[in-house]
Amino acid sequence: MSRQLIDSLEGVAARSTESLAPDPDRLIFALRQIGYSIEQALADLVDNSINAGASTVLIRFIWNREEIKQVVVADNGCGMTPSELRNAMRFGSDADFDPNSLGKFGMGLKLASFSHARRLTVISRRRGRATGRRWTLDGIGDDWSSELLKSADARRIISSPVNSVGLNRSGTIVIWDDLDKLPTAKDGLRHTLRAIHRRLQLHLGLCFHRFIGDGRLHILIDQQEQGEAEHHIQVSVPPLDPFAYPKSGKTGYPKLFDVEIEPDHQLQIEGHIWPPNSEIPEYRMGNRAAASQGFYFYRNDRLIQAGGWNGLLQNESEPHGSLARVRVDMPPQLDALFSLNVQKSSVIVPPGFIEAVTASKSADGSSFEHYRHDSHEVYRKKDKRASRSIPLVPGRGIPVAAQRTIREELSPDSGRPRHVDFVWTELDDDQLFRLDREERRILLNRTYRTDVLRGFNASGADVPVLKMLIYFLLESDMDQTGSLSRNRKLQKINRILTDLAELQKG
Repeated sequence: MSRQLIDSLEGVAARSTESLAPDPDRLIFALRQIGYSIEQALADLVDNSINAGASTVLIRFIWNREEIKQVVVADNGCGMTPSELRNAMRFGSDADFDPNSLGKFGMGLKLASFSHARRLTVISRRRGRATGRRWTLDGIGDDWSSELLKSADARRIISSPVNSVGLNRSGTIVIWDDLDKLPTAKDGLRHTLRAIHRRLQLHLGLCFHRFIGDGRLHILIDQQEQGEAEHHIQVSVPPLDPFAYPKSGKTGYPKLFDVEIEPDHQLQIEGHIWPPNSEIPEYRMGNRAAASQGFYFYRNDRLIQAGGWNGLLQNESEPHGSLARVRVDMPPQLDALFSLNVQKSSVIVPPGFIEAVTASKSADGSSFEHYRHDSHEVYRKKDKRASRSIPLVPGRGIPVAAQRTIREELSPDSGRPRHVDFVWTELDDDQLFRLDREERRILLNRTYRTDVLRGFNASGADVPVLKMLIYFLLESDMDQTGSLSRNRKLQKINRILTDLAELQKG
């Protein structure tokens, strides 16, 4: 008897219902493994501060001689009432349902905190009244038991010195302690703090550059020694605008492209081309310029994803695309189409997005592919200009010992010369050699290899004298296309050499 596939579950009734609450210990263990970096976790807390209307956020690391003991984030936002704090501390709070909020899941405060600490304390003050709550891993394991702090303790903590952040009437302090995922590096505590500081400067300056740049937000970082009086040495996070070039790399850019994801969902994206040879931090992005090409997705002015092509390209760090950056502002009405990962560091684009981008046009009729081609051309011209000052030396195809001798003669003072390789391959019958400028290679016609070798064995470094003679012939042509008369001369030399190679066969 044939077995029929299930095509519908309509009419399948439940016998009964049963509550299956998750095991809190196992669940919080899994949630702690999501993978927040320290900078992503603290950016999530800054999101909450912006939602609360804060103009100043202080990130403080409290340390002793051996390790970081606490991380404190204080803001001068509107603060929370006891009921609002209760909701904010609940996993899956509904405080972020406002489409203009920077929050998305109602989980950020908790997941970001527990990604690095075993204990989370939040004290908030609204209109002079202080309230506090605490989560611990043990409390979560004990049937999700959250601790309510005594009012006197909450007032004392939020009234403690927090330089540059006024908390007398309103504001919030988030405290991580019992840190178990913020270890001291083998180079010591000072090295650890400096490394964290650099990463925060880059990440927070990038994510919140619009807020910092227009004065809506100041982010401060300091380091205080446990048990000592508060000092006033602080560093302000500067904005890092990935589109802040002084002049476009190509006339006519940036360009707007109209992207039709679905018939009722249109989006404009803006293609930018950076000028070549830029050394400013906004381009270098912590020495990761090539990996910073691609889409820059913003949600409510907050940068979510900094670079990456989301499947448009297989090689997302291909150097020739380094100058291309595409600004995408996702309007709240498209929230259902574009998904964010929990850390709010990348965007999951909807089906058809890449195809729609590829098919998009700008007002002048040029395509998105034309934009990418233009960005590559600007890079190639830069690459060629920069490389001409670097000496050329023969590379692969010449014996290694000879390479060293030749380099000492041709380029004694060059740290990293450009290598010209020799490759036997298929060429036209009237060519003994051909110059491949793109790959910096001299191609030799495989058809004549046996005749040229005259009985010697073929190898990766055969006939070095012939190769060097051809190298010296072509060296001046490596960086630029020759004149018509020069090209004709090379064609004539090629024909003569191939005729001689043919005669050798006889």
